[in-house]
Amino acid sequence: MADIRTAGEQRRAWLSAALLSVALLVMPLLVWLLLPRPSPVMPLRREPAAALLPPPQPELTAPREVEAPPAPPSPPAPPSPPPREITAASVGPVRGVVLDPEGHPSAGAVVSCREPPGNSASADAEGRFELPAEADGCTATAAQPPYGDAEPTRVAAGRDNVLRLLAAGAIVGEVVDPSGRPVEAYLLAIESFTPAGSGAHAGVNGRARKVSDPGGAFRWDALAPGRYVLTASSAGRPPARSRAVDVEAGRAAERVRIVLPQGATLRGRVVDAASRAPVVEAQVELDSATSSGANAISLALTDANGDYELEGVPASGPFSVRVRHQQYMAKIVSGLDARGAQSTRVDVELRQLDDGGAREELTGIGAMLSLSSGRVIIAGVVEGGPAASAGLLAGDVIARIDGRPTTELPLADCIQRLRGPAGTVVTVGVEREGRTLDVTIRRDVVVR
Repeated sequence: MADIRTAGEQRRAWLSAALLSVALLVMPLLVWLLLPRPSPVMPLRREPAAALLPPPQPELTAPREVEAPPAPPSPPAPPSPPPREITAASVGPVRGVVLDPEGHPSAGAVVSCREPPGNSASADAEGRFELPAEADGCTATAAQPPYGDAEPTRVAAGRDNVLRLLAAGAIVGEVVDPSGRPVEAYLLAIESFTPAGSGAHAGVNGRARKVSDPGGAFRWDALAPGRYVLTASSAGRPPARSRAVDVEAGRAAERVRIVLPQGATLRGRVVDAASRAPVVEAQVELDSATSSGANAISLALTDANGDYELEGVPASGPFSVRVRHQQYMAKIVSGLDARGAQSTRVDVELRQLDDGGAREELTGIGAMLSLSSGRVIIAGVVEGGPAASAGLLAGDVIARIDGRPTTELPLADCIQRLRGPAGTVVTVGVEREGRTLDVTIRRDVVVR
């Protein structure tokens, strides 16, 4: 019985072990079947580059009206630069040569553009010149006294431009007295000159030469083409002018006659204004008798009594004398007129110089004159003088003096007509900014 019991217990033990083993095997399967299975784990995948992806499609929605904020105003576009003309100037400067009438290089000739103006150059020792590139295509000329200006020529860069000066001319004539008899010795000067071309011809006005000829004849060569007025004077005879003479290139203007009138004698005494004592060895001479400044009338010196005699003053028409002494202010006595008589008299008072004070006194309107392109220009006015008080300014053009056009008068005559005794009046036609106004001015003593 014991054996049988023991055998049953063993079978039960093996059965329990077998069931336990089965349970251990079946349990994981049941758990795997009953529990929810997790999503399968996928390996990470690299997304393709955005550039390779198709563009996203817009979302299809109902259209909406959206008020967009106003866009800021765009700045105005800068103006387009004007089209630039490209010429041969970009190649380089304008070069050329100036030749004299005989075809030789003309060293020192001045080359300038007339149209458009602004560029100029001087020719070198070989007559060569060089203008800047901006001068390409300008109308140029050349000037060199005593020749006439070269014909205006259009010059261009990239070629050898040639400017040829015109041949000089001459004036041939004689100087005689009122009866037609020749004046054998005299001083001849260029009173005024207007060139035929554009050259300045500096130094032409005022050129003078002494002439001695039994027949009173003269010939002035090497004159640039243009219009001339000559002045002649001799001892005892006041200066006289020729007619206007037109000189052409390579030709002589002939039969020019200058008549020297008989002069008058100016007498008087020079004294100290304060003490009335005579001023000894004061100089008395014609003033502004010619525009050139050349005249053959010798100055006079006062003697021990202060007396003087100046021979050769104009017998008619206004003239002025300048009285000088190193210890006194110079004085210009104006408005003198011998009125056809052989002599006239004027006494002069001189004031002693003050240290640092004025150096000269005169009677007139207090305006300095110059000549520009044939027009009389006010070069300056004396501060506080009659011209300044009347409103005249530097640069004004004097068109008339007492109704007489200044174009008909030499500069020296204009000066004499504006001068005159203190208290007298003169009417001056003044041009300014295209308008002409007549101004009546009372002459007075002017100190400068």
